[in-house]
Amino acid sequence: MRFLLLAFVGLLVGTFVVALGSGGGSVYVAVLSSLFGLDPAAATMSSLVASAPSVAIGTWQYRRTNAIDYRKANRMLLATIPWAVAFSLGSFLIPKKAYSWILAAILVIVGVVIVVKAFRGDKEKGRPEDKKPKHAFWIYLISGLLSGIMVGIGGMSGGEPVLAGLLLLGDNAFETIASSSWVVFWTGLFGICARILGGGAQWDVILPLVLGDSAGALFAPHVARFMTHGGREKWLMSALGVLLIAMAVKSAL
Repeated sequence: MRFLLLAFVGLLVGTFVVALGSGGGSVYVAVLSSLFGLDPAAATMSSLVASAPSVAIGTWQYRRTNAIDYRKANRMLLATIPWAVAFSLGSFLIPKKAYSWILAAILVIVGVVIVVKAFRGDKEKGRPEDKKPKHAFWIYLISGLLSGIMVGIGGMSGGEPVLAGLLLLGDNAFETIASSSWVVFWTGLFGICARILGGGAQWDVILPLVLGDSAGALFAPHVARFMTHGGREKWLMSALGVLLIAMAVKSAL
């Protein structure tokens, strides 16, 4: 029964989180900790390993649609990795309780940015596609910093700040999700490497999650295309922003 429940959770997360361009680390950690009783360290490592195949499948699917903006995605990746390395090396200096508050603050900031961007998007649709957004350097820098904190200290994939940053850089929602998936694939691998020596992965949890997660990832790009067309983009992004703020509140409690 537990196996089937975990597989079902993996299917849902693999479909909708990959469809939103995120690795699902934050969602998995919350679910594994609250519903299945794993301690935070084991939940984090298990979530990274379990979500890696689905992110790889989702990224491959997005690549086939030619929706990934490699220029922006690789710049975001280059802005994230140095911070992730730095925070990974210094993670032992930060108390776990302090990280909970840091994570909550990051999720609130990202959630608010996504909601505001969602409702301002219509006003910006007339902007030329090749016009460089104002303060692009700072968008890359701050998004990379926030994602690097999540990857380096928390061992997560850091997809939420990446998604928000790419939204601010001006692509439409589907291209943003596809590009974010590319970044999250690599940051997730870094997170696994940074945490692998510490062990803690629960393989009896990971196997059913991987099975469901991978199946869901096959459909994720189609779900993403459906959700980001026909006027649904604004409400999708708003719901994601509110979800991140709710997760922030739970993380801080």
